[in-house]
Amino acid sequence: MSVYAFDDVRRELLVVWPAVVGWGARVVGQLRPAVSAETAGRLTGELTRLSQALWGSYVRPASGGDDEQERWSVVHDAVQEPNLPDASGQLLVSYEPVEEAAHRLGRVLHGAGDAALTGAVVSEVRCEVDAVRRAGLGDLSGRAVQAALVDRVDASPLQVSAADEVLRADPLGGGLLSVAVDPAAACVAAAHWLAAAAVVAGEESGNSAAGVFADADDIQAVSVEVPTLVVGRIVDGGVSPRRVVMDLLRAAVAAGEGVIVDPDGVAADNARIQSLVAGLSAAERAEVLASEPVRATLLDPRRPARDLLEHLLDGIASCRLLFAEYADDEFDDEPIRPSDEGGAAWDAAEPGKLEFVVLVRQEAEQSGGRLS
Repeated sequence: MSVYAFDDVRRELLVVWPAVVGWGARVVGQLRPAVSAETAGRLTGELTRLSQALWGSYVRPASGGDDEQERWSVVHDAVQEPNLPDASGQLLVSYEPVEEAAHRLGRVLHGAGDAALTGAVVSEVRCEVDAVRRAGLGDLSGRAVQAALVDRVDASPLQVSAADEVLRADPLGGGLLSVAVDPAAACVAAAHWLAAAAVVAGEESGNSAAGVFADADDIQAVSVEVPTLVVGRIVDGGVSPRRVVMDLLRAAVAAGEGVIVDPDGVAADNARIQSLVAGLSAAERAEVLASEPVRATLLDPRRPARDLLEHLLDGIASCRLLFAEYADDEFDDEPIRPSDEGGAAWDAAEPGKLEFVVLVRQEAEQSGGRLS
């Protein structure tokens, strides 16, 4: 979200927002001497609160039946003409977080009584609303880049396509963490390419696609549980990458809010662990249970999309590791040139990397219909 501050030396209202690397900033407007430091502080607090609510609506999109244009018009109207206390002191409060945040900001502006300041803030709110709106459409340019830093429980097809192009250029996924792509959309594309990499590694090692991660873990410590589940559902279960990713993210978001979406699964996992430690002493049982707790989600609920993306990219690296372990020693290790098929722009000097990348690209293209 954007964060607002008041420079009491220059008497400027400032806004800063996170980007993929660093932060962006600009001056919102100049505050006249009549505007007190207390009012300026309240103004920055309510602007920040409104930005938080706006990006919260991006993280959890409204239902398709909602009129998007009307929702944003309500925000603009509330800032300019907020609900005010009546003669008896009673105040109408909205239960909709974005709308009420806009009314709170409007009340601060009403109290300040500065038309120029109100105009500058209204213009700033339009800019922030536009960033959220464009992010929802998959356009992460300008201030909408903030979407790359939040965890959404939906994925724009445009953003999925952008992430897919990054992975097509480098199937190992090295560039995916440094571009302005929505994390959830990046997960959808990465899940597709992980499944392709697992099929290639499985064929080389004689293992199943979902079984390659436990095999790779015998070579060096890698993520096993999440990649195994993702690949198993996509390759063996025929579930689309999007569905697999959304199921994981929604379970993680729910867990962060204190809700268990699959209580039967959690109970079964607890029963499995209890059966494993049944024959141990009390001290040994406590040690095992502490090292392998029952979880409501496989992801970090504080940052589910980014955590999932890290697991998926680690899974692709695991497939590359296993492929190199089982593949023949004779590889064509010529660097991939921009003119080569696939157009990769990096040097493939590691043994087997070129062959692995080519095979993964072929598998990903053949299974491209299941990307969505």
